[in-house]
Amino acid sequence: MGWFVAAKKWGWWTRHKLQILEDYLAEFSRAAKNVDERIYLDLFAGWPENQSRETDELILGSARRAIEVRPAFTRIGLFELEGKSERLERAIRHAYPGRPGIKVFPGDCNATVPQALRQLRILKLDWAPTFAFVDQFDSEIKWSTLQQIAQFRQAKYTKAEMWILFATGMYPRGLNLHGEGMNARYGDTLTEMIGSEEWVPIAQDTRSGDLSPADARDEWVNLFRWRLEHDLGYRHTYGFTMRNTGGQEIYDMVFATDHQAGDRIMRHLYGKAIAEHEDMRQHALVLRRDERARSKGVDALFSVGQHMVTASRLVDGRIYLPEPPRPPYGAR
Repeated sequence: MGWFVAAKKWGWWTRHKLQILEDYLAEFSRAAKNVDERIYLDLFAGWPENQSRETDELILGSARRAIEVRPAFTRIGLFELEGKSERLERAIRHAYPGRPGIKVFPGDCNATVPQALRQLRILKLDWAPTFAFVDQFDSEIKWSTLQQIAQFRQAKYTKAEMWILFATGMYPRGLNLHGEGMNARYGDTLTEMIGSEEWVPIAQDTRSGDLSPADARDEWVNLFRWRLEHDLGYRHTYGFTMRNTGGQEIYDMVFATDHQAGDRIMRHLYGKAIAEHEDMRQHALVLRRDERARSKGVDALFSVGQHMVTASRLVDGRIYLPEPPRPPYGAR
C-alpha cells in the first residue's frame, strides 16, 4: 500500500495554498543553507494522499512537499490525530525509507507541540531556523500553542515563522450569528484561538448588521494580525484570502515573521499568487461549465488547460504591500 491510497479530494484552492507553501519552503531552506539545522513543524499534517476535485490529478500534501525540499529540512515534525497519524507514518516510511529526522506526533497538536519543542530544546536546537505550518480546519489551534512556537527560539534570534489558516468563512456559521442566539461553546474556541475576547464586538455588530460580511472578515483578520504583532511580538504579518470557485471568501492564510528575508520572500509570493489565484478560479469555472454540458450529453469542443485561461496578470516581480494592522475593532 503506497502513498496514494484512497486519496482525499480537495478544491483547486488547496492546491494553490500548497504550491505557495512549497515555493516558500524552498526559499526558506535556501536562505538557511549555511546552517546545520533547519526545522519544519506541520501542526495539522493531514492525509498523505490528496486528489484534485476538478481534474482528479494527484496533489502532494504538505508533509511530502516539506520532505522533498532541497536543501533538506533536518528536523521535520508532523502532528496529526490518533489513527490518521498512524496512516501518515506508514506512508512516510514507505515513501522515504531510511530518511532521518522525521517524527510523527500522534494526538492533539496543542498537547504534542509543547512536547516536541521541549525535545528540540533538550537537543539544544532552539537556535535553528524554524517554520510552522498551521493548516487547521476551523478554530482547533490554541493561542498558547502559537505562543510557545513564537517563543521557541532563543531571544537573540528571530522568532519561528508561522503560516496559519484563519477560517474567516467558518466563524459566522459556528457562532450562529444569523440564528436566535450565539453559540457560546464555539465562542470559547475562538477565545482560545485568538487569545482574547476582542472578537466579540465584531460578532455582535455582524449579527446586528452594523458590519457587512466583507468588513467583518477584514476585522477578523486584522484582529488576528494585531494579536500576532502586539502580543507575540512579530514584526511582519499579513493575510492572503482564498476563494472558492464561486468567488466566495473561505479562509485567509496569515503569515508571521520577524525576518526581513522571510518578509520579502512571502510578499513576493503573495503578489504573484494574486493573479494565479484568479486564473485558477476561472479555469475551475470553465471545467464546471464543461462538466455540466457533458451531463446533458453535450461534449466540449476541446479540453481547456489552465494555461489557456488568463483572467489577470501582474507585472513580473510585483511586491504585495500589506497595510499594518489597526487597533482591534472594539478599541477604535
